[in-house]
Amino acid sequence: MSSGNGIDIVSDGFNEIVEVLPPQEMLVQLDGINVAAPMVRFSKLPYRHLVSLYNTHITYTPMILAQEFSRSAIGRQSDFTTSMWERGVFDVPERQFSPKSPPPEAPSPANLHFPDESKAMLNSPKPLAENPTCMKDGIDLNLGCPQKWAYAEKIGSYLLREPNTVRELIRSARDRTGWNTPISIKIRLDTELKRTEQLVKTAIQAGASFITVHGRTRHQPSTHTVDLDGIRFARECAREEVPVIANGDAWSHTESEAIRRKTGVRGVMSGRGLLANPALFAGYDRTPIHAVTNFVHLSTKYGVLPFPLFHRHLGFMLEERFASRAERSYFLSDLVSYAGVIDWLEEKGVMLDSCSDDHLWSQERIVDPASKVGLV
Repeated sequence: MSSGNGIDIVSDGFNEIVEVLPPQEMLVQLDGINVAAPMVRFSKLPYRHLVSLYNTHITYTPMILAQEFSRSAIGRQSDFTTSMWERGVFDVPERQFSPKSPPPEAPSPANLHFPDESKAMLNSPKPLAENPTCMKDGIDLNLGCPQKWAYAEKIGSYLLREPNTVRELIRSARDRTGWNTPISIKIRLDTELKRTEQLVKTAIQAGASFITVHGRTRHQPSTHTVDLDGIRFARECAREEVPVIANGDAWSHTESEAIRRKTGVRGVMSGRGLLANPALFAGYDRTPIHAVTNFVHLSTKYGVLPFPLFHRHLGFMLEERFASRAERSYFLSDLVSYAGVIDWLEEKGVMLDSCSDDHLWSQERIVDPASKVGLV
């Protein structure tokens, strides 16, 4: 049912009434918002559902090439399988506004994530808003992909210095999907921060709902320390007209909170950190065993992950639990089927039969970082 202000009021299945907020409203109205980064291949449905069980409030599909999405049903099915159950149910504190700082006027979510070749998609015969396969809470335009092939195709980070094209993309997305659909962008810092300022202001003027800032330039590898001052600068450029999310080096709950505090952003995004520990935002120091069982259950339930991807996800999650290099090598190299991996887990004492849909939702997910209760 609709509350009349763009916010849905629904039941969570346990006789509780909850609000379903669009992503930009979550970022404006609520404190401590956590976000799972869009990752090629890895951000598929079972993984998104999994992290939503552990205090991750906003998730993204893998980055999808707009042309493939527009033209190929196989492409859509591969990277854009969704479920109403992948949205988490959260008890999040509302943002406290001081009298001198009232809530900004508005200019859960799983967001559809496109690189910026989106003109191909936006100029397709049917607007996304009319496409029945496109069940989304928002659309994100990737202006930060640093890979050489993307730059050569004039997408991704190529557009960091093309503010006029970015303006056109955002406005076209707005026109084609309807102005009620959130349109966000993900950028990297420029070596010349004045260019970052110009891009942020242009995006806001064009109608961006929120902006994610990765704290590295397109030339800096992932081993380079994230520039928190640069993220803070970009956040200040937004002047609270739209929310800003920080991305980069969120490897633990403690680090994510430090990033939030030092940059003043409304949300913190994690990519590689969540791959290694999907329960990161819930305060776990490493992947708890119940997250492993949940992932196996979701993967087999949805049936959308090819074995190599299922296998690799578990390899990331179990990295700190392997007893030796030999055990790690055996898991990654010698296990070649779902059955083999499941047998190995059960031999290690992982009780996979105990996982069910009821268990997914009733599980105590948030850990008290002080007591470490629930860490296994």
